[in-house]
Amino acid sequence: MIFFKAQRLQRLAEQLMELQRRLESEGGDTTHIREGLQELAHRVGVDLDIVRLATPDTVLDVITAGGGGDPGKIWVVGEILYLDGVRALAEGNADEARGVLTSARKLLQALGSRSVSLPDNAVPPNRRLAELENLLDD
Repeated sequence: MIFFKAQRLQRLAEQLMELQRRLESEGGDTTHIREGLQELAHRVGVDLDIVRLATPDTVLDVITAGGGGDPGKIWVVGEILYLDGVRALAEGNADEARGVLTSARKLLQALGSRSVSLPDNAVPPNRRLAELENLLDD
């Protein structure tokens, strides 16, 4: 199992925030965002192409290893999926976005009361869940 130490989690959070800033500012060109998300997912041991095709329950089972799992990894993968869903929306692919965002929601909900020390600059799971609810309600 991969445990996310504070320094590694900080670097991943910074990279996620950079991708989010680029996604918000780049307009319609999401090529670099897609590549960055693929690379981040690979670094945490996730094949983003497979996760996009899996059901939210399967994604949860794989990432949490049947209910366990490192809270840091659960958070990182949830954030990757959130940004991937926003990327899909920017590309006009609502069906893909809905699937990925639903998986992101499932992972962030799974954090529940688990203790995870997030970097100061990270979006807290409860705030991200509220954003996901708004996106999925549209």
